[in-house]
Amino acid sequence: MKTLIISDHGSFLTVKNKIFVLKKDKKKIAEISPSEVDEILITASILVSTQAIRLAISHGIDIIFLDIRDSPWGIILPSIATQTVKTRKRQYEAVINNETKYGEEIIRSKIYNQAVHLKYWARKGIRTDYNSLLTKYYNEEPTAARVYWGNLALILPKDINFQGRDVDSIDQFNLALNYSYAILYNRVMKYLFIAGLDVYLGFIHKDRSGNESLVFDFSEMFKPYVDFILVRAFREGFRLKVKEGLIDRDSRSELAKIIVKGLEEKVKEEDDHNPKSVNQAIRAHAVKFASSIREKRDYKGFRLVM
Repeated sequence: MKTLIISDHGSFLTVKNKIFVLKKDKKKIAEISPSEVDEILITASILVSTQAIRLAISHGIDIIFLDIRDSPWGIILPSIATQTVKTRKRQYEAVINNETKYGEEIIRSKIYNQAVHLKYWARKGIRTDYNSLLTKYYNEEPTAARVYWGNLALILPKDINFQGRDVDSIDQFNLALNYSYAILYNRVMKYLFIAGLDVYLGFIHKDRSGNESLVFDFSEMFKPYVDFILVRAFREGFRLKVKEGLIDRDSRSELAKIIVKGLEEKVKEEDDHNPKSVNQAIRAHAVKFASSIREKRDYKGFRLVM
């Protein structure tokens, strides 16, 4: 997936001769053909012309907006959802009937992938307690989470001072997680929407007005790989510049590039001998998940092999 990242405040995205034109202070910075872009990620306060939005939609390009606290506040998607009515009717029925098997499989896959992530570092000579996630805590998500994040705290460089997962913390790694998950959420939202599912009705997270519960549910399986991308980057020397609890502009741009590139990496999956990128895996599983719900079949989640 090719991503155009716009992180410079005051930029202006417009169109000339059916080509995206990016400007700053009335000076042209770049010209980008829509054939070279799959998504546009906007992380700063900029202007976007209606012509640019129209060109993006006509080429199947989604536009994602993140605020200064790295939370997604909007996404523009082409209207290309499939089998929407049939899929959503079954989704509503499954939730009303409390068919817990879909949410349970997502959580099991998440814990499995967390264990695989820890096992990767164990093979690199770092002692981790990955086996307990697959034995003692496989069906105990809160305890599994404490074990997992406690292990990551030992894997990360000490100067990061990571004490565990806390969405409100302003340490570098928690801020990086918040930002990176926001990018993941928008990828997941796109593919769930295309698969015909209602992104606001989940099986795990509570329904709240404006809360994309199914996006948060489905993302759980893929978060451990995002965690891996970040841990690897921090162990290789990547650091964020943080001011007053916010990631500075240059760091946000660099972090976005790391995550976007990482989601293009090929991964292997249990019972699937054809490696695919993380983005392709998300798309494939969104279709598989929708089909399983629609046809009242069991769903097997995304399970990494590393």
